[in-house]
Amino acid sequence: MADPQSALLSVVFLDAAVAGAVIGGFWLAVSLIRSFGKKIGYSLAPLGFSRPRGGIPAGIGAGVAVGVGAVVLSMLVNPLSILVLKQLGYPTRSMVQRPFMEGLVGWVRESPGVAVPAIVLVVVLFGPAVEELIFRGVIFNGLYRLGALISARSLGKESVPPDKVLFAFSALASSILFALLHLEPVLLPVLVILAITLCALFQRTGSLLPSFVAHATFNSFATALIILNGMNILNVPV
Repeated sequence: MADPQSALLSVVFLDAAVAGAVIGGFWLAVSLIRSFGKKIGYSLAPLGFSRPRGGIPAGIGAGVAVGVGAVVLSMLVNPLSILVLKQLGYPTRSMVQRPFMEGLVGWVRESPGVAVPAIVLVVVLFGPAVEELIFRGVIFNGLYRLGALISARSLGKESVPPDKVLFAFSALASSILFALLHLEPVLLPVLVILAITLCALFQRTGSLLPSFVAHATFNSFATALIILNGMNILNVPV
């Protein structure tokens, strides 16, 4: 595996490219629609860049609560996932996340002044921000809106499936994709549950801020283990 500095840099470039493509594509679509005479703005509010319903403090509080709950849930679900995979004869050793985290631990030991802020910025802030934009703001939100639009046009407004049906389909599809792209079978159940909860949080608040805070809080636990191990304050497997 590449050294942790290169891996983090690759994550930054990839996430920045994807985020730029998404926002650029959104504005391009708006420009095309405006060219047909429809008056719509360039605001990114449809993607979740808006104030949470209930206010920013409430949104942040809900995000922290969900993130902490996800960490506790992972401590219960991950051992069960390992047990089930072993019973089925599948390997349980991490082939992506663990080597990456071990590399970051070594980097912290060598250069804590550079490694710690870099890891926090990428793993806790930048990565979750981009993933929330893609998986909740675009994929989940897009599937939900598209499902409502298609249903309204093909079935008529009175026959549109209820919100719970549209939410279940959109949240499950986007959440399974989110979990699969992390390439870790052991983490699959907890990541699916986390992602569905983040979809619900986004749907309830109308903003990406609470889901971003929850995602960042969840990632903070692994980040804290990396940093504490690297600084020889805590000696536990990462």
